[in-house]
Amino acid sequence: MSSLTAQTLTTDVLVIGGGAAGLAAAIEARSKGAAVTILSKSKNGYSGNSIISGAYLSLLSTRHNRTDSRALFFKDIMKSGKEVNDPRQVERFVEDSAWVLEKLSGLGVPFTKTDDTYLIKRIGGHSVGRTYPTDVSGYPYLTRGLSITAPLLKKARETGVRTIDFSPVIGLLVDDGKVCGAAAINKKDESVLLITCRSVILAAGGGGRIFLRSDNTRDITGDSYGLAWDAGAGIRDMEFVQFYPAMMSEPARLTISSALFTEGAALLNADGEQFMHRYDTSGNLATRDIMSRAAYSEIREGRGKDGRIFVDCREIGREVLDNKFPDLCKRLKSVGIDPLKNLIPVSPATHFFMGGVAVNSKGETTVPGLLACGEAVGGLHGANRLGGTALSETVASGVTAGKAAADSSAGKTIIPSSPRFEIEPFRSGALSVGELKRCVRELTWNNLAIVRSGDSIKTARSELEAIKLNLSQAAIENIQDLASFYELKNMVTVSILITEGADRRRESRGAHYRSDHPDTDDKACLGNIYFEKRGGRIHSLYEPI
Repeated sequence: MSSLTAQTLTTDVLVIGGGAAGLAAAIEARSKGAAVTILSKSKNGYSGNSIISGAYLSLLSTRHNRTDSRALFFKDIMKSGKEVNDPRQVERFVEDSAWVLEKLSGLGVPFTKTDDTYLIKRIGGHSVGRTYPTDVSGYPYLTRGLSITAPLLKKARETGVRTIDFSPVIGLLVDDGKVCGAAAINKKDESVLLITCRSVILAAGGGGRIFLRSDNTRDITGDSYGLAWDAGAGIRDMEFVQFYPAMMSEPARLTISSALFTEGAALLNADGEQFMHRYDTSGNLATRDIMSRAAYSEIREGRGKDGRIFVDCREIGREVLDNKFPDLCKRLKSVGIDPLKNLIPVSPATHFFMGGVAVNSKGETTVPGLLACGEAVGGLHGANRLGGTALSETVASGVTAGKAAADSSAGKTIIPSSPRFEIEPFRSGALSVGELKRCVRELTWNNLAIVRSGDSIKTARSELEAIKLNLSQAAIENIQDLASFYELKNMVTVSILITEGADRRRESRGAHYRSDHPDTDDKACLGNIYFEKRGGRIHSLYEPI
């Protein structure tokens, strides 16, 4: 196992991921009497994309909005997902979302209210107002999601959930075809943790950081998918990756709100031209996928500057900016940008994975003992996620998986008693793990991002296979290199699955766009692509809806 010290722990339910999904799952499993442990890649409650979210949840609550209905919410989600959503998952989510508001409120999450009445917003893609913002007062603008994760973390610890920070999972323990634990690296004391359990819940988010440009946190590198795949679980819909049209990376990392465009903001290229009208009749009010492709095309065709285009807010009045976007304006001004005077340099960025681990109604994967929730799961969002549903999904699916894990763990024996996991040895090497990561991010961005083609997919496949063959030559000289190596391994696995999905889907649908197949083909492609490992190789299956 190398010269690293090994520690062994046992628990009933092991949750991998310390964001909103993992915390919701852990709290629910603990409430059912299970002993629960959370392993977080960074710090529990501060890990993953939950904390950098807009902190608002789209959900069904006919008690607070009588104009809404299950049928209407279902219709909006399916329409946004271009009809390739799993309808059973959508039905279940719509039904479950009805208790999310009260569930979170009961766990201490504050929502914005006026005179004891919930503030409800209507955002793009929704037929009625059903989006509930949390009360983010007292939280930094860039980490508003702490309004959700901080109360959940407090509740988890109060109920006896064991939390372990800075311990990335490097593999799942599998015995006789059943997942029974995980191996992790504890960065604090530079040891290996071998944790045996009755059930494992994957809640480690998506994979935005496998691309060069992303608005995700640094720890989101496809671990959920890579761990599930290595354990033998099925994966689905990996060609569907959502991109956000306007992220500022310099002089600071900041996602520029899409709501600005409804107030009169416009995208400009380096020539000062408003270009959106050339791509869609809705202009600057087009959907995120269209705006992302337009911005990407302008940059690729030489009409950007230093890889960026610009958001122009100069036609928006100061009163509107100050009243509706005070925190954003404050943050921009702190880095020397006055949105009434200066253009905001932005570029598209990877935002969300609609695909992921295939699960049943209980959150169970195709491997016994392994469950998943949150962005780790594929199927609900189809080809394009409806705004505001990400956080409500984390809670609804987290609670479902937590309950199922606790129920299935009751009375079962923890196996094996002496777990083993073969860890990559420390070694010198001709290649740097960091350099290989950079190569993966560049090739995915250049070949598998917003605009794809048969040629770019072929290039990606060839280069990814070369990187996969070179993994054994990567230098692993310390504990940080070791953790980074397994992160790289997951990045390669996920990138290959995206490549195969993009190749199989020879049409354009939602967030998946192929320049050589620009039209949507319902006759041949109205269905889903599943992947499973057979004999160490990828086997794909197309299932019509």
